[in-house]
Amino acid sequence: MLGVGSGLDPALTKGDALAGQLAGHPGTLPPVWDSFTMSVDLLDRLVGDDEMGEVEEINTGEPLMLTVGTATTVGAVTSARDGECEVKLKRPVCSEAGAKIAINRRVGARWRLIGVGTLDG
Repeated sequence: MLGVGSGLDPALTKGDALAGQLAGHPGTLPPVWDSFTMSVDLLDRLVGDDEMGEVEEINTGEPLMLTVGTATTVGAVTSARDGECEVKLKRPVCSEAGAKIAINRRVGARWRLIGVGTLDG
């Protein structure tokens, strides 16, 4: 894997949404996922919430913001079971199976960390 820097003004490049993406020779990168199943370990309480509400189970159809490695994308839950869910991503991610995933849920107007997942495939 490789990080690429440039002399371009960050104000011109921030909106191109390439942060978190991987570059490499064909056949050398991990698989690209546009949907996957992940095992889920939810936190007891919401992170960053003043009232520290309890974390409810993930529901089918719910949008989640997922950070896989350095790539952040939004996914819709297509199936949710106890300790596991399937998601369809808005933008694909490139990652090995077994990668850790930060799971965020929209609470009010903000995304809040609710748990961690592991990419099962």
